Amino acid sequence: MAFGRSKPSSGDSSPGLRHELTSFLREASSFAQLRGELLGIEAKEAAEIYGKKTGLIVIGGIFLLLGHLLLIAGLVGTLGSALAGDPFSLANWTGAALILTAIHVIAGVILIRKGRKIGSTSELFEYSRSELKKDQEWLSHKKNP
Repeated sequence: MAFGRSKPSSGDSSPGLRHELTSFLREASSFAQLRGELLGIEAKEAAEIYGKKTGLIVIGGIFLLLGHLLLIAGLVGTLGSALAGDPFSLANWTGAALILTAIHVIAGVILIRKGRKIGSTSELFEYSRSELKKDQEWLSHKKNP
């Protein structure tokens, strides 16, 4: 049997294809699992940052909307007083509405600015990016010896 398969001798130290494939799949699975865990941790951090950011911006927008509605109410009251010939005074409900307008607008602007600043200094997924960059450098080094 000149062309038949020969069994490796018991002293042959080279592992078979099945062993190599099993080892490769085990290592690739471990690698993918570790990268998935890293990505999961960084995704939780990003969700926390964007959750805070979105919450502050939404609350700030609600404050601005309420300020706008209070401004309209105050202006309607002021216009009504002016048309009736009454002198304008901050002692009535229109003055209270205009003061509340100022408070809501100031609070809304502060919350939106604070929300926009959150996460602007930190780079999201920085560890995953650095690991991918290292992998790309390693692969390009392997291709070009």
